[in-house]
Amino acid sequence: MKPSPKKTGKQAWLAQGFKILKTQGAAGLTIENLTRAMNRTKGAFYHHFKNRQDYSCRLLELWEDRQANEIIRISKQKKTFDEINQTLVDLSEKAMDPEIEVAIRAWALRDPLAREFQERIDSHRVDFLKEMFALMTEEPEAAELFAMIRYCFYIGSHQIIPAMDEKTYKKRLNALTRMFTLYTQTL
Repeated sequence: MKPSPKKTGKQAWLAQGFKILKTQGAAGLTIENLTRAMNRTKGAFYHHFKNRQDYSCRLLELWEDRQANEIIRISKQKKTFDEINQTLVDLSEKAMDPEIEVAIRAWALRDPLAREFQERIDSHRVDFLKEMFALMTEEPEAAELFAMIRYCFYIGSHQIIPAMDEKTYKKRLNALTRMFTLYTQTL
């Protein structure tokens, strides 16, 4: 169902951007495609956004907030490794959209703005994982190694074709966490 031509807020424009990103990639994020999909005029677009660059920035900010900042903020409210890890897994499962994650990563390969956002998101996520794994081991090198392996597993599981299903992902993630635990017992 298309939004009512009478009133369409900024959030509806951004939601439509994610739909386009998912189906057409970043190349599909044109003002023409957005206005056509929204059944609105270019004037309606410019009411909310200065230009395509401003729109892209707002879309990427929303992605960063949903996929990194919010998940990390909520997870940090827990205190133990197991609580933080479980919260992280649960929130990531609810929020993760592998098709959009892949589309934004592809966009970041070609666009400096998207790259800036992706680098910041990746750094934020990895730094958080280091903090989480520091609760498992007192060895900073091990915490950093675990964080990188875990993050690469998270991203890679959605990049392979076909993408790993959620049941297999959780099973392999649990095995990976057990391997980390065994490793820390040998230190």
